Amino acid sequence: MKKIATISENQLKLRAIACIYPVLYVLGWPLIYGILPSYSSYYVFGGIYFTLATSMMAWAMWLHRDIKWSVPAYALVGVALFDCVDYWMLHNIFAFIFFLSSTYLMRTDKRFDWLGDVSVTWYVLLVIPDGVFWFEAIQAVLISWFHLSYVRRLWRVRTGKE
Repeated sequence: MKKIATISENQLKLRAIACIYPVLYVLGWPLIYGILPSYSSYYVFGGIYFTLATSMMAWAMWLHRDIKWSVPAYALVGVALFDCVDYWMLHNIFAFIFFLSSTYLMRTDKRFDWLGDVSVTWYVLLVIPDGVFWFEAIQAVLISWFHLSYVRRLWRVRTGKE
């Protein structure tokens, strides 16, 4: 029986770009402003641009059209809308929900659960001084890698290689 992928080539390309964007986000802020205690600290320099850039990451999560990923996507919108200066408590609650729900979804996945295992091991950085920045950077890359793995799999199904 032939497998059928209902996603177009252009949709796959857009999803691949959406997976790569967070990696550029992770690299861009420190390259421009240096390494700060956390990614939320870049709000002080970026203001509305930081909010826009973070919101675009949430939009990228919605491109994957999996209802399970709506919780991390909504939480990331909360991180973007409530800055760490004026609304630090809400901001941190949304960040907490984002990272925990993303790790949980990767950990309980059928195909790429090993990325969830890797994600869990990096939570130790949260108790190390100045570890929050590295935790956030590594988690963003892992989440991107997870979604890119699915895009790659869909691409293989679409081309008949799987």
